[in-house]
Amino acid sequence: MKNTKLTAIALGALGCCCALSAQAQSNVTIYGRLYPEIVNVNVSGATPKGQAVSTLAAAPTSAADVRATSEDSPNSRLGFRGAEDLGSGLKAIFQLEIGFGVDTGTNSSTSSLFSRDTYVGLASNYGTVKLGSMDTVYKNLGDTMSYLGISSGNFLSTSNILSKPGIGSSSASSFHLRRANSLVYESPEFAGGFQALFDYSLGEVANDFQRQNVISTGLKYEAGPLYAAVAVERHYDLFGGSLNVPTALSNATNPLAHSRDEAIRWTAQYKFSDSTRVEANLANIKYNETGGTVGKFQEYKHRTWSIAGEQKIANVTMIASYGAATAGSCALVGNAACNTDGLDGKMATVGAGYSFSKRTLVFAVYTYMGNGDSAVYNNYNNGKPATGQDIKTFAVGIAHNF
Repeated sequence: MKNTKLTAIALGALGCCCALSAQAQSNVTIYGRLYPEIVNVNVSGATPKGQAVSTLAAAPTSAADVRATSEDSPNSRLGFRGAEDLGSGLKAIFQLEIGFGVDTGTNSSTSSLFSRDTYVGLASNYGTVKLGSMDTVYKNLGDTMSYLGISSGNFLSTSNILSKPGIGSSSASSFHLRRANSLVYESPEFAGGFQALFDYSLGEVANDFQRQNVISTGLKYEAGPLYAAVAVERHYDLFGGSLNVPTALSNATNPLAHSRDEAIRWTAQYKFSDSTRVEANLANIKYNETGGTVGKFQEYKHRTWSIAGEQKIANVTMIASYGAATAGSCALVGNAACNTDGLDGKMATVGAGYSFSKRTLVFAVYTYMGNGDSAVYNNYNNGKPATGQDIKTFAVGIAHNF
């Protein structure tokens, strides 16, 4: 019954878009991307129970190895976008995007229909303003090489190590997310290739103590073969540290505590030709909290980086990437002892795709996610590793764009 209702709503939205197109003479496009895959995953090498680990890590449990095969459909989507010319260089724009599973036919979000970038805005010679639920500026400007067009939401996305810490499983610590209740401004291009971007996500919290908003800003340069960008994102009172450390260290339930988590990332991509390109990312990430009592979490900071390359030969595209995160450093309130031993991680990916056309390809990809003895970096779509477990993933699939 639920899937029937979702289908009816989607068809109704499509009907509305078509009706608006006829009445307002706007330009409406229907688009999508499908990339189901057969995935084999091997999760192994858990840190033995009783072994000393980082102060910020969960105690090791000697968890058993996991081997599984599944059919997944990461971030397959259906979208509607359009524009209406309002005259004098001004136009209205909109986008509605649904995420769904090709493997099951169900909506990818249990809480919303249009769970991907959805907005309405105005565009002019002075820039573009959008209101809705959208990827942050930080997410959009960095880690831009979408391997074979299938890395979004997938196990081979470098964001799994580039934009997160190696502790816990709460998404509050992630700097690679879409934010609801967002206002985005994108400036027009200036100075021969520069563009400034700003994103503010309202926390909409029902109290006077904690803000829970996100500010994301960036500057990019794109001209000829070179792309370069720097982005900064700040999270206020999201407690990305406390929600991922052991409960005894957490400030998350303290109404007097505050957090300010921040990431800054530099990205550069160079195209040697239409067939060859490389990219590098470097990020500094810090989780900081105030107002906690002695012995509670105060700060964790570390550095992450990645390199990637893509080579096309006729109909074959080959990709490779490597990313790593340092163990970093930490502090607890009152100078209590804190160590980050074993919180390092690394991730390597290789793969290839064969294109039958500009819209359709078949692919095979392998990724290794290596966790330090205290870390839980995770790219497993259907679960999470125990402390110290490594993840080896191989997949074959079909991708089609329309």
